[in-house]
Amino acid sequence: MEHLKEEMRKALAVALPGQDITLERPRSGDLGDAAYPCFRSAKNLGLNPVQLAQELAAKIRIEGADVVAAGPYLNLKLRPGVRAKAMLEALLGSTPYGSAPANSETVIVEYSSPNIAKLFTIGHLRSTMIGHALAQVNRYLGCRIWRLNHLGDWGTQFGTLLAAYKRWAEAENPRLDQDFEWVDEIPERRRTPLFRLFQLYVRFHQEEEQNPEMRDEARSWFKRLEAGDPEARRLWIWFRDISLTEFQRIYDRLGVAFDTLEQGEAFYEDRLKPTLERLADSGLLQEGEGGAKIIDLTDAGIQTPYLVQKTDGTSIYATRDIAAALFRQEEYAFNRCIYVVGADQVLHFQQLFAVMNKLDPWFQGRMLHTPFGMIKLPEGKMSSRKGNVIFLEDVLDEAVQRVLAIIEEKNPDLPNKAQVAELLGMGAVVFFDALNDRVKSITFTWDRVIALDGDTGPYVQYAHARICSVLRKAGAAWAEQARPTNLLTAENASVAFGEMPLPASMEGLEDPAAQTLLFELSGLPEAIRTVQRENMATALARQLLAIAKAFSGFYTQCPILHPENSPAIREARLALCVATARAIRQGLFLMGIKAPEEM
Repeated sequence: MEHLKEEMRKALAVALPGQDITLERPRSGDLGDAAYPCFRSAKNLGLNPVQLAQELAAKIRIEGADVVAAGPYLNLKLRPGVRAKAMLEALLGSTPYGSAPANSETVIVEYSSPNIAKLFTIGHLRSTMIGHALAQVNRYLGCRIWRLNHLGDWGTQFGTLLAAYKRWAEAENPRLDQDFEWVDEIPERRRTPLFRLFQLYVRFHQEEEQNPEMRDEARSWFKRLEAGDPEARRLWIWFRDISLTEFQRIYDRLGVAFDTLEQGEAFYEDRLKPTLERLADSGLLQEGEGGAKIIDLTDAGIQTPYLVQKTDGTSIYATRDIAAALFRQEEYAFNRCIYVVGADQVLHFQQLFAVMNKLDPWFQGRMLHTPFGMIKLPEGKMSSRKGNVIFLEDVLDEAVQRVLAIIEEKNPDLPNKAQVAELLGMGAVVFFDALNDRVKSITFTWDRVIALDGDTGPYVQYAHARICSVLRKAGAAWAEQARPTNLLTAENASVAFGEMPLPASMEGLEDPAAQTLLFELSGLPEAIRTVQRENMATALARQLLAIAKAFSGFYTQCPILHPENSPAIREARLALCVATARAIRQGLFLMGIKAPEEM
């Protein structure tokens, strides 16, 4: 298919020398497989775009396709057999469909970045899974990827934790192995030291609202931590280790991995002084109110000064982000550094990027903030300080239990019910997040997150399982063609399949339902490239839904294993089933979702 599109580009370049030849994807296969909008060229040539499309349609001939005018568009419409053969060649080969060969671009994706001593909430899902999809897709498209988790393991919050631990835990619960008397009974699964640290953090912020002097106590402890106080350092290391153990358990469940967990904020502690010195030597550092250190960015159109050192001499996350950017420049020489951080940090990244551009023009255009809207509760924004949060594991567990109940009702004899429920429950939650435009905030409701029908992850997963069922009925050899040849882990970006011979003919694929499915499959590579271009997985999620819906139509309208089918029809339709299963599994995998073979 791509070579036919290239033929159209060449023909247009001859017919319209000097014009921008960019093909678009039509809304449906009925319109064609590629479209050239004539508006700009017609304006440049002083023609009506409808007239230009008609003139081009009369001139251009491409073997195996029809070139037709549709209003102001010139459409390339492949003939049914050509479309079927082109798509099956692409999907049944050994090269991952829609992937690109390795290139020279190095991309850093910074994502997840939870704060130490806090449990994952549903809000953490967005950064984690958006970032995972961006890392997967950029690697799939040939980039060298560094997956970094900029842990929040430094800062005033640790002063808060240290002060809270000293006040309420050290004397009676020094190992954090007992429930606190001043909270409701803790569910068994949450009875961990990390949850008790979270409770200490919440209590401190609740009480400091009535006793503001407690804030000075927290600041004092952080100052001791930065100064190297042995007791503060001992507790900080312990809190960090507790947190990392729990974080890794969640990442394993999500199928997410990083190239390093060691480059959190604390990693840059010994680089803070050289960073401030470099800022001073560059003439950027100024004295702010009370002796704080700031950077004036009004000449960059930013009115708010950038605070890089507090009045008490302690650092702030801005300082650590500058130090991190300088380190990454030296260590990775990156082409792009993508920060997957919430929209409430837009100003911070505008300031950071402006500072880095001033410090070294090398950074110009290389750093990108990928903001996302928050996940809110119906009553408003979640806050870990106030304790009104929904924990991510509660959502995942609830999703799995709801799926399991449905399986028990509809397919109680299904083997490995618990494992299938885990795949579907996780798929529901992750796909829900991916389907939503990342820029928009989401109001969390259980029914929306865990819905198992309609535009959901389980609907796409079900399409894959249905295909696998058909292939098993057709014979073990067919079922094997849809199974990966590699072990799928978070270290892979692509699902590897063996090369499969094309069917002897395309008979049986000329039906409109089959052609619709082929058209939707052809849209997957562009959807993957859109993820890279727009830095969100929404386009991929929508295309997988389109493929799943098109397969449902094909399954209904084109009997696959009907005894009256000729061998040629049976073979061609089974080959299309294999191609569809491969495409769905790869697309889901790029988003961090697994494809069950039974459900």
